Amino acid sequence: MAVIHIDGTTVEVDSADNLLQACLSLGIDVPYFCYHPALGSVGSCRQCAVKQYQSKEDMEAGRGRLVMSCMVAPGDDMYISVTDDEAKAFRKSMVELLMVNHPHDCPTCEEGGHCHLQDMTYMSGHSRRRYRFTKRTHHNQELGPFIAHEMNRCIACYRCVRFYKDYAGGEDLGVYGSNERVYFGRDKDGQFESEFSGNLTEVCPTGVFTDKTHSERYNRKWDMQYAPSICHGCSAGCNISPGERYGELRRIENRYNGEVNRYFLCDRGRFGYGYVNREDRPTQALERINDKHVKINIDYALDETIKRIKDKKVIGIGSPRASLETNFALKNMVGFDNFSTGLNHQQQALVNKCIEVLSTEGIYNPGMTDIESHDAVLVLGEDITQTSSRVALSIRQAAKNEAIKMAAATKTQSWLAEPVKRIGQGVQSPVYVIDVIQTKLEDISKVSVVATPEDITKLGFKVADAIADFADDLAEIAEPTSDSDDDANGDAMQALAQQIAYDLIQADKPLVVSGSSLSSTALIEAAAQITQALSQKRAAIKATEQQQVETHNALVRDKQLRDEQVAAAEAQATTPQQSEDKDLSAKPNKPETGVDTEAQDDVERQPATKLELKEVNKQYHAQAGIYLAVPDANSIGVCMLGGQSVEELLATDFDVVIVAENQLTDAIDAHKLTQLLTDKTVIALDHQLLDWHKDVDIVLPAASFAEADGTLISAEGRAQRFFQVYDNEYYHPMSSIKEGWRWLHAVHSSLEGRDVDWTQLDDVINALVATHPKLAGIKGAAPDADYRMTGLKIARQPRRYSGRTSMRAPVSVHEPMQPKDLDTGLTFSMEGYSGKQTPSSMIPFANAAGWNSPQAWNKYQDKVGGSLKNGDPGVRLFDQLERLATRQYVAPEVTSVTTTDMQQGQAKLVPIYNLYASSMMASRSPVVAEQLPLATWRVGIDDAKDWGLAAGDYLAIEIDKQQITLPVELVGYLAEGCIGYPVGQVDIIHPSMPASVRKVDAPVTMMGSMATDSTLTANTNNRATPVSSSAPTTTQEV
Repeated sequence: MAVIHIDGTTVEVDSADNLLQACLSLGIDVPYFCYHPALGSVGSCRQCAVKQYQSKEDMEAGRGRLVMSCMVAPGDDMYISVTDDEAKAFRKSMVELLMVNHPHDCPTCEEGGHCHLQDMTYMSGHSRRRYRFTKRTHHNQELGPFIAHEMNRCIACYRCVRFYKDYAGGEDLGVYGSNERVYFGRDKDGQFESEFSGNLTEVCPTGVFTDKTHSERYNRKWDMQYAPSICHGCSAGCNISPGERYGELRRIENRYNGEVNRYFLCDRGRFGYGYVNREDRPTQALERINDKHVKINIDYALDETIKRIKDKKVIGIGSPRASLETNFALKNMVGFDNFSTGLNHQQQALVNKCIEVLSTEGIYNPGMTDIESHDAVLVLGEDITQTSSRVALSIRQAAKNEAIKMAAATKTQSWLAEPVKRIGQGVQSPVYVIDVIQTKLEDISKVSVVATPEDITKLGFKVADAIADFADDLAEIAEPTSDSDDDANGDAMQALAQQIAYDLIQADKPLVVSGSSLSSTALIEAAAQITQALSQKRAAIKATEQQQVETHNALVRDKQLRDEQVAAAEAQATTPQQSEDKDLSAKPNKPETGVDTEAQDDVERQPATKLELKEVNKQYHAQAGIYLAVPDANSIGVCMLGGQSVEELLATDFDVVIVAENQLTDAIDAHKLTQLLTDKTVIALDHQLLDWHKDVDIVLPAASFAEADGTLISAEGRAQRFFQVYDNEYYHPMSSIKEGWRWLHAVHSSLEGRDVDWTQLDDVINALVATHPKLAGIKGAAPDADYRMTGLKIARQPRRYSGRTSMRAPVSVHEPMQPKDLDTGLTFSMEGYSGKQTPSSMIPFANAAGWNSPQAWNKYQDKVGGSLKNGDPGVRLFDQLERLATRQYVAPEVTSVTTTDMQQGQAKLVPIYNLYASSMMASRSPVVAEQLPLATWRVGIDDAKDWGLAAGDYLAIEIDKQQITLPVELVGYLAEGCIGYPVGQVDIIHPSMPASVRKVDAPVTMMGSMATDSTLTANTNNRATPVSSSAPTTTQEV
């Protein structure tokens, strides 16, 4: 901490921050453009100028100099002025310069853009424009369905390039010069290649890049209502702010959470919400009559559901995509023994293995922000860029830590972006990526290897063994030498394992990343074994170092004590002899003794070593981290809730099955599912009409995340609450959409002949916690529904939107009362407490009055708006649970591994993930569906030569009694002897099952449901529908 003086006020600030950040954290408005807390400082916009003085006397005399506050570190007894007239005039003139060519008719706000310029001009007191030059005109690029481009608004702050290239690792956005102009964009029209391009809409301070999905449905952003929520796109648990207008979800913005996603989202989370707005969503209950679904009212739906399940054997299938509350309501209704998690046996075993590992003593699972602080990463068998891409963005930042260390050695602050880059000279922390296909982390990896799942597992256990064999003294661990002859003749895998082990043990803070994507529990065990071996060995190294330091310091202290005693004795002896010394100094030299003094001088002597006290290296962490990705937003939650697998439950004797928000064909083969549900009563509770629903007897319309509140548990084990964005009934009075738990509890109460007693979400959570004590932490994820601040509920957002009447104008000019949110302490209307006078326990956004851009109001949320308590950052459940004993995992026995053999007609399949196509919900969003890649078999170039295949050839693969025919796509690097299949686009549930392959000359005519229903084909998003082997072959059209 540093004590500084700002305009006569003495304050204490964090000396690790820059001066701009220190001022903003104190609520002092200092304008800025180029600075971003995640991107660091470059000092190019000159907006954050303040006056700095050498001393108090200089300040009183007015002798100071202008400095850019984003480039200065606060030091003790520093005197600065923000309100100095010269500083204010300079800032104002700079805004005017930036505004010279900015269009005066810019409609960014109306497009939902985030105009930071508006905020800064207001703060600078700038209220006029000088039109000295002709207005610029630029060719605006077509950048795909997500991003709109408007170069006229550009003020050349370079933020977009710094984020896209330096932070996110993108390569197709640059800055181009032409005469006196600069241009920010791609070298040609086309969609951005990076999966983080949507963040440009929030990084850009003036609206050069805006959200096209929002601006195409025109409305002003202040007419929208937002709510705090959690992304359902994957298991990372990013915090989001969905915004609605007229009962339609219009956009998703990033919501700052300092422990999770901070400032950035991936494009799947930002743009994959379109399924909420689909016109074919069930908004009223449906009953199947004569093989056709007919709409029924809510009372009849309840009565008919009760009639069909009364006195029958009922089972329930939950979902990893549904909230904990809905899953629990279903489990409570059908009985704990008659509930399934909605996962098949293999999927459930994978998630349970992850839970087991993360619950083990000595295992630490970092959050996304914490991942950025690690300085050596091993990604083992998980294409994290596609399965959980926001985690991959954190790994990218971890790769920069070596350069930051080098800069710190030269006393250079980490937030000085350009100096750190120059000092680092491209040096990166070691990142190892081992997967079945080349990933997008290739550019930052020290070594990137493609291998079969079996070889990846084998390598993982070799790394763990190599770590265990290291000495307990870091100085004795030698770096492995790379001998090409040994690698060629010996075991190359062993050499790689030694190198990985060395880098992980030498790092200050190592991390292992793995997951369930390759469907291998042995792979997860290998990652756990590496982590445990690392933590045990690093603890031993720390203990050795501690012992060595203590021994060394004891010797130093003993020597210092002896030296002090000798000096004291000499001092005592010197005092009485002072008079004698005078006499001795007058005596002649002693006679020669025959000693050769010149020869004595030529003798080399060891220089005297100055012994100093040592300290233990505090940067070296004893504990290694592990992050395990799982498939869905609530996979961890539903497995902690507990239940049987889908196959086990459907194999029991039952009459009625209730399925909650589950695409069952992801867990069990469609043909097999049809057989199991024949002559059974099937009731589906969902917010989508899925392909298997055509045979369902009753469909009850459930609320999506936009219309409901609930709790999710992320892969990190973080329980987080998402809040209802709007009340669907307010806009659509005839709608029957209800939260899943409300439907289920209403049916359950009627069956038991009692009144409904779960009237709000808190009641469900209390009942859940009472029967599942290990989930007790979810109560802390948000305040109770009766929470108030100064007697008021909390406004859902800090921005005051323009009025409620205009929101209902298309519906009726007579505005009914705003809906009441019974489940939370938030209000739907613009009324409610949103101030800063009272310390807040729950502020959905950091509220900085007058600032309307996310880099302003969602910046330093824990500093500007007061620290968010009561669980807004979430509750880490694994930290609260009783830990399991450490166990040793053993490498699986080597068995004969199958490989693809075209002559024998056998195939080995490995999963290939795509950010959009592999997500069932995101791929149902129209804006995402229009850009999905074609479903293809992926084949490595070398294998294709051996097998006589060319791009575009068709392969027919038969697996699990179904045959799928797709074209071949050649890729540079794929595990040898493997064929990659597109996850989410073909229904291959058990890729490890025996598979046969043959080359077909021409595609077979498409038959079955895909041919007869063109709408369904379009909506299934290029999904190849497999059929049973007895049916005609199904071929993906190209």
